[in-house]
Amino acid sequence: MRSPKKDLITLLLLVIVAVLLIHGLQLEYEEKAESPLHAYYLETYHSAGTINLVEAILLNYRAYDTFGEVMVLYVSIAGILILGEQNKEGDDR
Repeated sequence: MRSPKKDLITLLLLVIVAVLLIHGLQLEYEEKAESPLHAYYLETYHSAGTINLVEAILLNYRAYDTFGEVMVLYVSIAGILILGEQNKEGDDR
């Protein structure tokens, strides 16, 4: 049997999520379009050497993020391989 306290907490969380979703859906486009980030992209995407804004974001700005993620992956793989080799050398069973 479920406790009334858990039901109340679940109901409260659902109401909070519903209110946040409704508020997010009611935001006006004009408010979003006037953000500083939006203005920055509109002013600087020509310097990326692309034809439109979508290409500038996907090809240039996201490339740095992807490069960083790949470097983290390579460093972690190298670390695992190094630790694996050390364990093989030290294992005298």
